[in-house]
Amino acid sequence: MLYRKTIEVSCPPQDAFAFVSDFSRVAEWDPGVVSSRSLGNGAALEVGSRFELVTLFRGNRQRFEYVVTAIDEGRRRISLLGEGEKARSRDEISVDPVAGKTQISYEAEIRLRGILRTAEPFLGGAFRRMGDAALDGLRRTLDAR
Repeated sequence: MLYRKTIEVSCPPQDAFAFVSDFSRVAEWDPGVVSSRSLGNGAALEVGSRFELVTLFRGNRQRFEYVVTAIDEGRRRISLLGEGEKARSRDEISVDPVAGKTQISYEAEIRLRGILRTAEPFLGGAFRRMGDAALDGLRRTLDAR
């Protein structure tokens, strides 16, 4: 299942990128995330940085471990891979200045594991609603800063 959406926010691009690329803060803006934390030692964000997210989907908690697979702070781009017991997620985020605002493009590809893959065609709407709620939360959080 592929999810893509672009939002605009009013904060500067460098601030937006610093906030959205720090996956230890996802629970602050994504209502589908119960908790998020860094699994590192407080070092700078880099390829290999890891985060734990606990999500809530249809009343069930799922633990994911995300790892930064690529980062280009100069171009404000980051890629992450999330691994969970029941699903895998590949997330790509880019932040760009556009006409006095900041544009955040978010792409997530979610693949269920095992027998659950057969349910993917029926869950697309639920995943879209979750993604929309997350990016609405991100927009509200960044605009309030």
